[in-house]
Amino acid sequence: MSSYHPGHGNRERGGRAGHTDRRQFRRPDEAADKPRTGPLVLEERQAETSTGTTTESLAVFNNPYASLNIQQQRIRLPIFKNRSHILYMLERYRTVIIVGETGCGKSTQVPQFLLEAGWAKDGRQIAITQPRRVAVVTLATRVAEEKDCLLGHDVGYTVRFDDVSDTSTKIKFMTDGILLRELLVDPLLAKV
Repeated sequence: MSSYHPGHGNRERGGRAGHTDRRQFRRPDEAADKPRTGPLVLEERQAETSTGTTTESLAVFNNPYASLNIQQQRIRLPIFKNRSHILYMLERYRTVIIVGETGCGKSTQVPQFLLEAGWAKDGRQIAITQPRRVAVVTLATRVAEEKDCLLGHDVGYTVRFDDVSDTSTKIKFMTDGILLRELLVDPLLAKV
């Protein structure tokens, strides 16, 4: 079987001349043929073969939390159970490094924890940086939806050539380059 990955160039060819390997699809669970209640989620998973080697395959999974309201979805995120511990560490130490898997809620929930704990009082902002413009816009949109506010008011973002925030913005997503530019204007980040 090939070790083909969509983003890794040409496929390896094996066996017969002109024959290309096909992707393997595996069944997510026994209820795969039953009607779904939520949207399907495509995820790339690593499946371990019987020989112990790892191969990548594309599998389809159901999101069981899609029917829950947005606040119930927040509570089910892995980072939510560590909320008080994270806030305690942030109050006690100047630098805190939070490590978690993709999708556990680091970028969307921690800023909201800080807002709810009063870190954005007196005209201050909570700034979150992301390396890519798409991530900045997507995260800001999601957090605004979770906070049930208009994008650009309590939650906003700034990327090159696009500033969707105002003076009342409490949580502001930005690219790394925008943060560097703000450091040039305000080296102490007095507002953040």
